[in-house]
Amino acid sequence: MNNGNFNGYDPNNRNQNGYSQGFMGSYDPNANAPYQANNYQDNSSTQGYNPYDGGTYGNPNPNGYNAYQQPQNGYNAQFQGGYSQNPGFNAAPAGVNAGAAAGTGTMTLADYSKKIFLWMGAGLGLTFFVALGLMLYLTSGSELDLYLKFTNMLPVFYGGIIVELVLAFVLSLFVKKLPYGASLGLFIAYSIVSGVTFTPILCVYDAGSAIFAFAAAAVLFVSFAIYGIVTKRDLSKLGPLLMIGLIVLILFSVIGIFVHMSWASIIIALIGIAIFIGLTAYDTQKIKASYNAYSGNDEMLKKLSVNLALQLYLDFVNLFIYILKLMGKARR
Repeated sequence: MNNGNFNGYDPNNRNQNGYSQGFMGSYDPNANAPYQANNYQDNSSTQGYNPYDGGTYGNPNPNGYNAYQQPQNGYNAQFQGGYSQNPGFNAAPAGVNAGAAAGTGTMTLADYSKKIFLWMGAGLGLTFFVALGLMLYLTSGSELDLYLKFTNMLPVFYGGIIVELVLAFVLSLFVKKLPYGASLGLFIAYSIVSGVTFTPILCVYDAGSAIFAFAAAAVLFVSFAIYGIVTKRDLSKLGPLLMIGLIVLILFSVIGIFVHMSWASIIIALIGIAIFIGLTAYDTQKIKASYNAYSGNDEMLKKLSVNLALQLYLDFVNLFIYILKLMGKARR
């Protein structure tokens, strides 16, 4: 009657303790080999039984009984070697997000967003504190004192611009490779240096204009940041257009240095405001996209929070500068 081979199962064969030998191999319904009564010895095998691939049950009993027992840990009939030490959990299939596979992430989207805006606000506060201190130092005394101090500070201002570019380049290019502490340190250094290079602008315009421009920039920034968060429109398509607009803005700014026309400065300011309004919404929407890409990997999210804080910081600062250039009044 037997047309198959259980390769070791013999219900009548019992060891000295009275336990059945149990399964010793894979079932082959096409085999005609006789039953085999192997004396199974205790071993440390925990390979899962796979009915599709001829797997075996190892000895699940730590006392070495030669009896068939249903495995108590995770049994997976669909993965080769799908035995799991954790009850009820199967081996993770290939292609799972690397961050999520780590399984240690606890940061929510709200926490991630809060961290980004916290670092952005801290950077802005540090920048304006440094700029305000230097401005008060430069503007104290007579006009001659101002001229002499400002002239002596010119190398510092130009050097600061170069340092800013280097720091921004490093933070943008190596954000995923740098440790979180190093990225944060570079961002703080950038905020301080930016305060130094920002000082001449505050020295040119009176305090009332600066306060008005700051308030206007804050309202526009918050409005379009909220739009970037709540809109269902995919703003990633605006990225190439905004980059082109930024290049055009730089070219106009360079031309404006040599061509002193009132209309040129107005056009440059309007283009600048429009571009950085768009970048505010665009960069804010990237918060959710980056979180979804690295959800579960808290270390990477912390690194990216510094990079996005820098981008939003630059959006706000440039928005403030172009509003100030458009509507600000120069000091008398």
